[in-house]
Amino acid sequence: MAEAVTVLGQGPAGLDFYRLRQDRAGLQRMLSARLADRPDLRYVAVRDRFGALVAAVPANPKSIAPGLFNLKVALMAAGVPQGEVQVGVSAEAIDSDIESLRRALRFKVVLVAILGICLLGVGLGYSLYLGRKNRALEQARQASERRAYRVNLGSGLAHEIRNPLNSMNMNLQMLEEELQGVPGLEGGEHVEMLRSMQGEIKRIKNLVDAFLEYSRPAYPHFEVKDLNEVLNGLARFLQADFRQSDVDLALDLEPLLPSVEIDEGQLRQALLNIIGNARQVVPRGGSVRLASRAGVGGEVVIEVADTGPGIAAETLDKIFEPFFSKRAGGTGLGLAIARQMVDNHRGRIEVESTVGKGTTFRIRLPRRQPPSADVAQVR
Repeated sequence: MAEAVTVLGQGPAGLDFYRLRQDRAGLQRMLSARLADRPDLRYVAVRDRFGALVAAVPANPKSIAPGLFNLKVALMAAGVPQGEVQVGVSAEAIDSDIESLRRALRFKVVLVAILGICLLGVGLGYSLYLGRKNRALEQARQASERRAYRVNLGSGLAHEIRNPLNSMNMNLQMLEEELQGVPGLEGGEHVEMLRSMQGEIKRIKNLVDAFLEYSRPAYPHFEVKDLNEVLNGLARFLQADFRQSDVDLALDLEPLLPSVEIDEGQLRQALLNIIGNARQVVPRGGSVRLASRAGVGGEVVIEVADTGPGIAAETLDKIFEPFFSKRAGGTGLGLAIARQMVDNHRGRIEVESTVGKGTTFRIRLPRRQPPSADVAQVR
């Protein structure tokens, strides 16, 4: 406002108050316009350097009620005070402005605090996400190292054990043939001993083959299949073996079961291992039931229930561990391989057992696999 007055009254030698008095109407209009833009300003007065009133809005400042802050701004020309502009500011308006500033400041402080908390939460969440991702990557790396170790170990075992076993088996067969031609030794104790040794060699060979299958599993290749058709075919394949063992193999398949994406070869192998274990422990006259149904969560469920001796509670949690077996001659890898292949399908396998009544294995499989599911989920 002081600058506007200075410009309005500027003369060659400084401020020309005579000119201001001559242009009092223009000065009044300028001052009124400035007050109209600032409702907190109650009056403005312009005085020359002698204190004489040049112009004022309103015209009589003395009529303004008390309670105003009086501000004075010097009018300068060439660095020399020439007069002053007096402004009366409402104390209430100042208090209102201060309160408005306080509210705005409080709002900004609260907003900044909320934004800070949000950023802190986002940072914490991102840190947790990175931590989980790092742990997942580390687990994947360790799993990859374990797979490579098992593959290398399995290959080494195959090379170091299979060749000597084959040579031993051939030598035993030749020895048996020679003994058969010796009078008095045909079918004797020596021949039985040789056949027993051949049986042990075969058992060791089967153990090596099972270990190789566990340590070097094939990647699954998923196709949409009719699960009941797969189970029917598996039952037909096993019927002769079950009849010879005098064990009943019963089917209980839910009709109109939805199709499911599976690797048929791996799923058949997993079921063969489970059903084969069941047939070996079920006594003559017992039964094994193979069932299918739709699960409440949208998955499909396969059940293998037997009437065998059951599994003791203290060993129930160990049956899927590699090389754990309570059966004489067992490799302890059948159920471990079965669980591995169910894991490859992103499913899960459950077991319930009652000693003296039987055991039920339950396999839950998702109906569909994600697009990138042709990757082995090996533990």
